[in-house]
Amino acid sequence: MVERARVADTYWKYGLMIDYRTHRRALIKFGEKFHASYATNMPFPHVAIDRFFDCDAMEEVLAEIDALDRSKRYAKFLDGETGHNKFAFFPDVAGPHTARLAQYLNSGPFLAYLEKLTGISNLIADPSYFGGELHWIENGGYLEIHADFNHLKKYNLARRINLLLYLNKDWKEEYNGHLELWDRATMTKTKAIAPMFNRAVIFSTVKEALHGHPTPLSAPPGVARRSLALYYYTNTWEPSVQARTTVYYISQRHKVRIRVSRIVRGVILDLIPPIFRKMVRAIKPAIRGDKLIELWD
Repeated sequence: MVERARVADTYWKYGLMIDYRTHRRALIKFGEKFHASYATNMPFPHVAIDRFFDCDAMEEVLAEIDALDRSKRYAKFLDGETGHNKFAFFPDVAGPHTARLAQYLNSGPFLAYLEKLTGISNLIADPSYFGGELHWIENGGYLEIHADFNHLKKYNLARRINLLLYLNKDWKEEYNGHLELWDRATMTKTKAIAPMFNRAVIFSTVKEALHGHPTPLSAPPGVARRSLALYYYTNTWEPSVQARTTVYYISQRHKVRIRVSRIVRGVILDLIPPIFRKMVRAIKPAIRGDKLIELWD
């Protein structure tokens, strides 16, 4: 049975309500308080927290986003296969309040909170916001169920944590757009979390962390699904680990054309011992013409 996220859930009950003045020690205590819930939540480690950040600050951010000139986007996704009607903006494009919030969520004190919450030490923020930043999805938009990429090549970092902070006032059930968390073993949805204003969802980006919002939005004109997405890493990338791009899966409600070859390739690489992958990389320059090497490209 799908579990609808409720404010009464133990890990939401008190909210968080941090602000720019919250001391590092207080943030660490918040992280410790919610760690057990985070670590044991199913289908993979995660937590959802209402009233996440100072309400006045969030209202300032919302005002900027409501006035955002969408022509200033840096990317849009209209492929119609895995994602649709999605636009992405750097935080500073939205305005100074949005930029300040993103910078705070990448700051040392906040990283200390995330480390205690998740149990992952030495987290690193991505100053380039690769794949993250402000996401804006319009009517009819969706994002198929997927597992995120695990390697930030630019800095050679291992991806560990996602933070999604929602920016949607008065979001209604019939608009769809719920964040779905899926169980990888059974390929079934286990939770659906509405993208309510000032609600944060934090989860570990393990390969089992299947998520998305595959049901197309059905919102009134002028209503979009907005979120601030930030990703966190550690300097623990091992060359023996197989780097993967984002892998999409077939959802039950919205069928799409899936690259079966990519999924098969991932399974094969999971079965090959790291030592053999290292050997292939070592001899790759000498036998680049060998078609077998395509598996490691």
